[in-house]
Amino acid sequence: MTDKELKPCPFCGEKLTTRLMRRIGKDGFRDRFYVLCEYDSGGCGAQSGYYLTEEDAVLAWNHRYEPLTNMEVNHE
Repeated sequence: MTDKELKPCPFCGEKLTTRLMRRIGKDGFRDRFYVLCEYDSGGCGAQSGYYLTEEDAVLAWNHRYEPLTNMEVNHE
């Protein structure tokens, strides 16, 4: 597995319930990776999409939308 650290869940804020998971490919399909905030461990059940690499799954999970501040908005 990758050595990149997962950020807390963007929906519930839990850190200890987020896991990098592997979905085993069947019938010629490749394995896929995703991040899950495990409901059974106290998380909310949120899940990322499926990615071909562990690194892509972690990067997608860790990406956060940063809203513009009032200083960055151009009021013309």
